[in-house]
Amino acid sequence: MISTPRFSIVLPCYNEADNIPLLLERFKKFVGQYDFELILVNNGSVDLSSLVLKSQQQDPSNFFLRVATIEKNIGYGHGIHTGLQQARGEILAYSHADIQTPPEDIFKAFDLITSGEVDINRSLIKGFRINRSDDKTFLTQGLSQMVRLFLGVQLADINGQPKVFHRTFFNSFKNPPFDFSYDIFVLYWAIQNGLELNTFEVDFGKRLHGQSKWATNILTKYKTILKYLRSILLISWRNRSERDNPFGQFLRFLITGIFTNLLNYLTFWGLLRGLYINYIISSSVGFFAGFILGFFLNQAFTFHAIRGRIHLQMGKFLFVNLISLSINVLTIYLLVDLLNVIPEISQILAIAVSTLINFSGSKFWVFRQGALS
Repeated sequence: MISTPRFSIVLPCYNEADNIPLLLERFKKFVGQYDFELILVNNGSVDLSSLVLKSQQQDPSNFFLRVATIEKNIGYGHGIHTGLQQARGEILAYSHADIQTPPEDIFKAFDLITSGEVDINRSLIKGFRINRSDDKTFLTQGLSQMVRLFLGVQLADINGQPKVFHRTFFNSFKNPPFDFSYDIFVLYWAIQNGLELNTFEVDFGKRLHGQSKWATNILTKYKTILKYLRSILLISWRNRSERDNPFGQFLRFLITGIFTNLLNYLTFWGLLRGLYINYIISSSVGFFAGFILGFFLNQAFTFHAIRGRIHLQMGKFLFVNLISLSINVLTIYLLVDLLNVIPEISQILAIAVSTLINFSGSKFWVFRQGALS
């Protein structure tokens, strides 16, 4: 009868034939110290990885090794997910097989669990890379800002490895992406499920063999970045029902705008035609009525920020609305008078621009406490 290990480690391998023997030698140091299995996922490799893995499996000293084979590479995330699905352990971990992320770091994460320092039932552990070049740090920070903008959560060093979590968390995954955005999904899903993100420093070393799978040249680098952006948008859209999701917030913002403008117009019409009040006064009262309704609907319904100081929020909200109105007027002036765009089209574009400005100002400034996790 095969015993079930406590820890399962998944490493996706794509053309890592030269690294695999070195990798296994470093894992052997921990045999007897930790109850673990190592799952190497041959993620559609086109080099000699399959032969190397078969040879290593036949070595009795590699009894902790299991191999999962994917015939065709359809993504980094698919390789990881396949390995995690086949894992038997209670605690799951994944990292890279290129030895830039040292295998020893995985066991440092396990130590945080066994020592009781981290409750893995309520946490996800991840590495935070140090000693990296400035250009790579810049790209990482740019990715974090895209995640903040489109997912509404603040994350640091998204691709830092390893990542360690309990099996029950993995079982909760819904529609994970199969490309390089898998790391983003895992961290985002952890926050949505109320897990604490525990980080520890890891040293990001130099690659011994092979080459980067995502930045082989300038073209593939930027193609990957565009794919990242597309995947982030898809993750956000699929989770738009979540409270702090920007897509969901924007949809609620538009709904609020419909009711706000309806009240504005009905107030204007009622005062003008029902009470025969001057149209300037009627328009001003209508704007004020819509402004008050819009404030409270956005505070409670769109951004869930009812704990903020109301007088401060209302002042900021008024300022953002005035800025939005100014940008609306400026946009339509530039389009009509300078670019000769017809007024009907210009007004539509002006509304779109001012709406985005209004939403961004409300989300990131007026009601900020309810916008970010």
